[in-house]
Amino acid sequence: MKEHQLDQQRADMMAAIYERSGRTCGTYTGLWDEFCHDLAANFRDTDYPELLARVVRAMDATESVMTQKQAQQAIEVCCQQLLGDKWR
Repeated sequence: MKEHQLDQQRADMMAAIYERSGRTCGTYTGLWDEFCHDLAANFRDTDYPELLARVVRAMDATESVMTQKQAQQAIEVCCQQLLGDKWR
């Protein structure tokens, strides 16, 4: 991704976070830290079996054994991407 595209992606994300935050004051001060804190707590407290079940349902209504394995792989890839090299 080119630098200007990454900058735009970051700006779009901050705008989306602001919109979902419920803020109406027009200030972004502390918003990123609040988002990171909430995200980290959600990640830490995730009920893995529930997450797996939801991913399986999203991938395949039959919930076959193969779909469960694919869902586990999908979750692992998401975790790796979200955690980055530092936290893996």
